[in-house]
Amino acid sequence: MSKRTPREESTLTALLREKPKRGRPRRAVSRQTVYVALTPEQKRVMREIGETLEGDLGRADVADMAIMLLSIRLEALRQAVSDRDREMPEGITALDSLYLLWDVPLPPKKDAEWTSIRLSPQQLIQLGRAKGVLEALFNANRSDAFALGLGLLHTLFHSAHFPLHQTTSLPLFEAYVTRIYL
Repeated sequence: MSKRTPREESTLTALLREKPKRGRPRRAVSRQTVYVALTPEQKRVMREIGETLEGDLGRADVADMAIMLLSIRLEALRQAVSDRDREMPEGITALDSLYLLWDVPLPPKKDAEWTSIRLSPQQLIQLGRAKGVLEALFNANRSDAFALGLGLLHTLFHSAHFPLHQTTSLPLFEAYVTRIYL
């Protein structure tokens, strides 16, 4: 019986080592940090919503939910005027008009501090798209876009018909919001 040399063992070990698999990564893709200007009231709203979430959702998901809701609402608005060559209806002339159209309280314009939020890659892309549309139409920045999404989320959470117990994950929340608005 022959003994194996260290070279043979290392070659066999290398061959048997697990190779990276194609497809979905084994761990969740990390969130990315984005800086936005938020007022203390908006930070309180984020904390309040985060504390009321159930299931797999937590405080870290509030920013993703706000961006998800904003992008779905903007898409619904775009579809409403799809037969015309416009992105927004004729009466929407300023960012404040969107707040009034969607029955969202106007955010305070002062006392905003730079704060970091963590977004999933898909929501980061959606924030960029929403910011691009709002910037082209109203000269809005990333903080304005996020504040609008947060206002929409706050209004949705305080509506009487929102089923908090049925939206216990981000895909369920997205399906619920899509079913309502699209």
